[in-house]
Amino acid sequence: MTLADLASIGSLVSSIAVLFSLVYLAQQTQQNSKHTRALIQQGRAMQAADMPLRSAENASLAEIRLRGDEGDKTLDRVQFSQYWLLRVSIFWMWEDQFHQHQDGLLDSARFAGTVEVMKLQFQLPGCRYVWKRAGIGFAPDFQAFVTDIMHQMRPQPFDAHAAWTSGIDAERAQATG
Repeated sequence: MTLADLASIGSLVSSIAVLFSLVYLAQQTQQNSKHTRALIQQGRAMQAADMPLRSAENASLAEIRLRGDEGDKTLDRVQFSQYWLLRVSIFWMWEDQFHQHQDGLLDSARFAGTVEVMKLQFQLPGCRYVWKRAGIGFAPDFQAFVTDIMHQMRPQPFDAHAAWTSGIDAERAQATG
């Protein structure tokens, strides 16, 4: 075996090692991408659960949210401020998800769920009012996106408790009938 033959064998072994390294790197990159998406989804879930949980734990906040959503003009200055801040924090959450979707970090199916929630929320007079006043503080592309959704929806006061009782009656009728 000549020195040239040994060099050729060494080059072949080196090429195989590089190939294995590239395959390993591709697997690691794919795994890291999955972990990143999982972390984003976990953060999204925590964001989405935080506000309802706070309202569930705080009767005063729940009342303010209900009254604000309905457009109750008897909210005092402090209650209005609380409602305003609650709504704006929800808009920030939506903006974060919007930009994650734009950047390809949040898939279309998950973002579609957020859009459906937005549509429901923009039927509420209080939500519409706060967006019309606070929306200017958000990125222009998000402003246009949300304003378009709001214009698709008609304001409709919604009595969640009345819907609950009629829904429960329907479920019980179906169970017994």
